[in-house]
Amino acid sequence: MTTSSEFWDKVSQKYANKAVPSQDIYEEKLARTQRLFDSDSIVMEFGCGTGTTSLIHGPHVKEIIAYDYSPKMIEIANQKKHEKQIENVTFEVKSVEEIPFHTNTYDMIMAHSILHLTQNNEQILKKSYEALRPGGFLVSSSGCIKEMNLFIRGLIPLLKAVGKAPEITEFSANELIELHKKIGFKIYDAWAYKKGELFLIAQKKKLEG
Repeated sequence: MTTSSEFWDKVSQKYANKAVPSQDIYEEKLARTQRLFDSDSIVMEFGCGTGTTSLIHGPHVKEIIAYDYSPKMIEIANQKKHEKQIENVTFEVKSVEEIPFHTNTYDMIMAHSILHLTQNNEQILKKSYEALRPGGFLVSSSGCIKEMNLFIRGLIPLLKAVGKAPEITEFSANELIELHKKIGFKIYDAWAYKKGELFLIAQKKKLEG
């Protein structure tokens, strides 16, 4: 990511206090994700923000390691972890480029609200594919900027210029889906729950036999 972590440090507390845009949609994303878990699942999340999603999923899996490159976001995540007394979720400060994507390690990798903030998605998806165990899942929620209305698309550069928005990568839902397929993923679930928003579950090829 080219945007410095200072942007996210500055907005971290406001971000933590902000309610999700639609609780019903968020809960449906959680439910679709949790159907893929079992008690032995090992999960990684990158771009975890203040840790809400990982902490909700923690009781349903064996272990989650979650990364964000904003120290302030991770500080808040650890506070929430302490308050909720959840021991199997670990938070670390790392950019996507710094994360050790260990080969064939994870049953699931989560990337929520992050792929439209990264500029090297093909490389990130390749690393994610290699880090998943056969049959593992990459679960993401992404803003598909190319499908948003012209007002929002025109506003983003102005907000960025005055430090009110980070660097944004533009793609359509179909472009993101096709990029996953190019890497080798099978599309397990694609839910365009509103215009310009895509919840995607992609699966690594299972072993034969």
